[in-house]
Amino acid sequence: MTKLILLLSISWMSLSSQAQGENKNLIVKYKQYESFDLGNLEIEGKVIAPGDLSVKERQRKKFYRDLYVREDFNPEIFKDIDNLR
Repeated sequence: MTKLILLLSISWMSLSSQAQGENKNLIVKYKQYESFDLGNLEIEGKVIAPGDLSVKERQRKKFYRDLYVREDFNPEIFKDIDNLR
């Protein structure tokens, strides 16, 4: 039974690969020009002008880094020296 399934799958793959090879010269043409008529388009609604445009002021975000706070970098320097090859 497994030999039959294997034989069928191999024959199916060979036929599908042959079918793909036949369509090498396939040319697809798309529409060159298409227009839409928006003449009868109606939109219902109200035109409302904004009453007040205001912007809230806020302070810039201040980032804090521990890098500049340290006074002694000797342990890191020695670790880097030990890791040199």
